[in-house]
Amino acid sequence: MTNLYWPVYKKLEKEIIELSSHVHFDDNQISIYSVEIAELLIRCVVEIEAISKDLYFINGGTKSNDKDLFFDTDCLDLLEQRWMLSKKVVIVSAANFYFQSQDNKIFTPLRKANKRGTSSADWTKAYQAVKHNRSVNLSKANIKHLLRGMGALFILNLYFKNEIFNLSNNSTDNFSGNLSELFDIKVHPFCGETYGDGDETYSKHQDFDECVYLIKWTNDFRNKHKDWADLQNKKLNELIFNHPKVAQYIQNNLMENGLIKEKEFLSFVQERKQFDFIDMNNEYPRMIQKAASEASEILKFDYTKNRPMYEAILNKCQKIYSF
Repeated sequence: MTNLYWPVYKKLEKEIIELSSHVHFDDNQISIYSVEIAELLIRCVVEIEAISKDLYFINGGTKSNDKDLFFDTDCLDLLEQRWMLSKKVVIVSAANFYFQSQDNKIFTPLRKANKRGTSSADWTKAYQAVKHNRSVNLSKANIKHLLRGMGALFILNLYFKNEIFNLSNNSTDNFSGNLSELFDIKVHPFCGETYGDGDETYSKHQDFDECVYLIKWTNDFRNKHKDWADLQNKKLNELIFNHPKVAQYIQNNLMENGLIKEKEFLSFVQERKQFDFIDMNNEYPRMIQKAASEASEILKFDYTKNRPMYEAILNKCQKIYSF
């Protein structure tokens, strides 16, 4: 699909940067308003209306594309349900913006954007007021509302572009600083994998929902690593239960008429009593190493030599890895 939105967004950015050369953007000036800011705000929110409708249909919206389809309570509401956009954070980062207040530097521009009337986002209310009665409501066309509207448009553009950034062997964010002249976003770092009973193994920080992007292993590397880890664990269990002392204990205490006593054996494993018979300082590390070596030989994959491959994807509240 041709992207008609990103060039317009970048043009708006350029004009706001130019405006900041004539108007000092700081906490004391956050309520400064003008006809030029009103024009920029209206153009910004018109873009939000259009891009939100395209995103709505791309992501499964079923209402008819007519006058009864609303960009906020229909389109943005669907996207909120899918992606929790109300929690996504932008950080004002333009070099010639001089805000000190955290409220003016870091905000969630799409919070309440799926509401209408007095419950809606401040930039939405400002847009509606200026659009319908500019002379009376011109003061609402101020720097604060313009930047919040632009923050919302920035996030929506990123989700429309839906880019994946190949980071190769680098697990750090080396891309987000180039996305905007006005804003940075939060990127969730790669914190490791935790293999368990479920499919979701990606480790998350508390601010995960605030992040627009997340860094992860590539699906190919992750699947190879999981296969290797599963096989290593299988080989390790074989070594543990074939250990002479463990095997002897099982034979003498957990077998009857040549059959395993299932209840007793399950209790034995759950209480990890097999490790009572193994020298954990000397034998166990060698067993782990041997299991890893055997898994690597079988799968032709050596985790110690195959460096992880990383990528950054949009945070859509999705299952992180596809199989």
